[in-house]
Amino acid sequence: MTRNLRLCVFGALVILYVPLLVVILMSFNESPYGTFPFSFTLKWYDSLLGSNDLLLASWRSVWLSLVVGTLAAIIGTMLAIWRVATSSNLGVATDGLLVATVAVPWLILGIAMLQIFNLLGIGRGTVPSIAGNTVVVLPYVVFVVVARLRGLDENLVDAARSLGATPIKAFYRISLPLALPAIIGGALLAFVICFNNFTIQYFLLPLGVRTLPLEIYSQVRTGYSPAINALATVILGTTVVLAVILERLGAGSRQIRAKGNSWRS
Repeated sequence: MTRNLRLCVFGALVILYVPLLVVILMSFNESPYGTFPFSFTLKWYDSLLGSNDLLLASWRSVWLSLVVGTLAAIIGTMLAIWRVATSSNLGVATDGLLVATVAVPWLILGIAMLQIFNLLGIGRGTVPSIAGNTVVVLPYVVFVVVARLRGLDENLVDAARSLGATPIKAFYRISLPLALPAIIGGALLAFVICFNNFTIQYFLLPLGVRTLPLEIYSQVRTGYSPAINALATVILGTTVVLAVILERLGAGSRQIRAKGNSWRS
C-alpha cells in the first residue's frame, strides 16, 4: 500500500512539474517551435525585453494583483478577527457565503458581476475589476488567517493582559506578530490567484485593456511566441523566491512560539 501511494505521489509530481520544466527548457531553445535538437540561446529573453505588449500586460497584472492582494489582506484579516471572536449565527452564515464564493465557478461569478455593474450603470472598468477580483480572493485570506488565529496560544495573550496590557495592545504586540505570516501568506495567495484569474478580468476589465492572462490568450490565438516561455520562466523564478520568503517568515513565527513555550516552562 505504501509503495502504491508513493508511486501515485511520484506520478502526480511528474504530471505537475514536467510541463514546467519543458517550458523552462524551451525558453532557452533556439527553435521558435519548441522542437529538438536543443540549441541554447537567450534571444527569447531579448525578445521579451523588446515586447512592449507583454511587459505592459505584466505590469498591469502586477499592479492589479498588488492592489487586490492588499485589499484582501486588510479586509480578510478584519473579517477573520471578527469571525474568531464571534460564534453567532451570522458568523456561521458568513462561513457559508465564503465557501459558496469558492465553490461557484468563476465563469458564473464573472457573468453575475458584470450584470450587477451594468445594472448599477458602472459597467466594465478598473474599479469593478478590483472589486470583483477582491471578492473572489477574499475567502482564501479569511480561511488562512482564521486557521492561524484559532491556533494561537491564548496563554500568551492572558500573560500580556496580566502584565497590564490593554486588549488592543495585547493584540498588536502578541497576536498580530504571530498571525503576520498567515496574513502575508494570504496576501501572497490572493496575489497569485488574481494574477492568474483570466475569467474575472475578461468580464470586468475595460475593453482593450489587457492583463497578462488576456494578452497571452490573445497572442496564442494569433500565433504563439517563445517569448512567453521566457516570461513564464521569470514568473516561476519569482514565485520560488516568494515561497522561500514565506517559509522564512513561518520559521520566524515558529521560533517565537518556541520561545514562548520555553518561557512558560
